[in-house]
Amino acid sequence: MKIRNIDTQGIGQRAYTYAQTIIQDSGHLIQAVDGNTDIGIDGYIRIRKRTRLRKIEQDTEVVYENWVDTGNLVGIQIKGVSKIPLSGSNSYYIAKGNKAVFGVNFHSKKKLDAKKTVWKNFVGPIILVFVDLKTKVAWWTDLLDETSYDRNGYSILIKKDQVFDSNSFGKIKRLGKELFGTSELITIKAQNGPFNLLRVKNLKESAKEIYKSFGGKGDLPFPSTINPSLGEIRFSRSGWKHMTRLNRRQMRIINSLILIGIGREICLKVPKYTKVKKGLVRETKQYIKKVEFLTLRANVEFNFRQKSIVQVVLRRVRKFDKINPDRKIPDKIYFHSVYEPYRKE
Repeated sequence: MKIRNIDTQGIGQRAYTYAQTIIQDSGHLIQAVDGNTDIGIDGYIRIRKRTRLRKIEQDTEVVYENWVDTGNLVGIQIKGVSKIPLSGSNSYYIAKGNKAVFGVNFHSKKKLDAKKTVWKNFVGPIILVFVDLKTKVAWWTDLLDETSYDRNGYSILIKKDQVFDSNSFGKIKRLGKELFGTSELITIKAQNGPFNLLRVKNLKESAKEIYKSFGGKGDLPFPSTINPSLGEIRFSRSGWKHMTRLNRRQMRIINSLILIGIGREICLKVPKYTKVKKGLVRETKQYIKKVEFLTLRANVEFNFRQKSIVQVVLRRVRKFDKINPDRKIPDKIYFHSVYEPYRKE
């Protein structure tokens, strides 16, 4: 007699629990998304890193180990089967002619397209984890990688050698990262324009008027600042306060004020960016909100001194609507600071 397990809810819960164990054993945490609102995301992984503190206590070295949040999130969709079927078309598992991969069945192009919309709306990378409960083996793939999608339109391909275990996180943590090298930096030739509006006698006030005008609230006629990759960059009060805060060294403040115009030029012309610093995550009943910091860099050739690398720091606010996950909420990008990272004071 052939017995087929059709307890999809029970299988799904066991698959989630198995994936959760792997995530936690790897030092990370998983936050579930309310099942009543899930149409493509079961939860998100809070990526953490291990820290160690060494102390001498009573002539003995003691190592204290802890895990701390990095602020990075990875969305996760989990599918599972009680066992890999030998045949049949109703299972989530699809055997492929290419023995190096298998397919995960979403049953229709319409259903998969709806989930793809949700995955693209998430505030970070997102992966699919597939669990075989009989053999206790799981695999994963990047859902933002177009090569993960089968040409049939209703299934996702997973490489059989891409096993989901503690060793996977080295690769998973790199998803979505965009890095730059100094040799790839574009060169901006600074003319007098960005400096003409500054006043030597009252540098801070004239720089503030320029900054306000970049944000559309000053008297000077500047159009919106549109970055080729990120879109509109807003010049808000928070960026000004950050650059001129009381606990910042005076020469750093002066350097930033002089470079405000160059900072806007970099925002307009530099398409490549990288994520820096620890992100901040907030969650309400409806939203997951993530604040992260980005940098833009350029080689700047000044007409009055030696050239230098100038860096702009941006603050990006991303929101994901858990109740309406197919709703796309545009990112908001704010100017945060500008300075020369390698300049000696």
